[in-house]
Amino acid sequence: MEKVKNVLATVIAWVKSHVKIVAIIAAVVVVAIVIISFVLGGDKRLIKNYVSAINKADSEKALKYMDMKGFLAAASAYGDEDEFIDKYEELEDEDEDTVEDAVKEMEKSFEESLEDREDNYKKYKIKFKKIKDKEKIDDDFYVVKAVVKLDTETEEGDTTDSEKTLDFWIYKGKIVYAEV
Repeated sequence: MEKVKNVLATVIAWVKSHVKIVAIIAAVVVVAIVIISFVLGGDKRLIKNYVSAINKADSEKALKYMDMKGFLAAASAYGDEDEFIDKYEELEDEDEDTVEDAVKEMEKSFEESLEDREDNYKKYKIKFKKIKDKEKIDDDFYVVKAVVKLDTETEEGDTTDSEKTLDFWIYKGKIVYAEV
């Protein structure tokens, strides 16, 4: 018991005499934890927020997590991840008004699809379960495979209750393609 008190007294004395070093180490540890949680939790949070907005049929909220120009590029890449960056860069070179009009059209189509979903389903619920895999395609481009539970009931009474793995393409922190 006396030995433990001596060790503890020595540690406390060292900490008191090196307060600046201890404070710096503590700050570094806190910053590292924040950065790691942001980096590892960013995709999960993004997908969860997007799925939540889809469940509520809140297109305005869902659009906050999406890059519609990216959706245009993904559509013109026909689901080919390797072509996506080239198609996105081609859109950068297009006439700004033309791209803006196409983005507005995509947003309108997205909003209508959510409204149709509300009309065709008594219940439509997606529950995010976990991220199964994350594949880096380019510096800012990832394909995230997320496991979700899909629970639906149509107006006719047909039901679905299953787990699926869906792809979410994430470019520069926004969803540019989702299988939802």
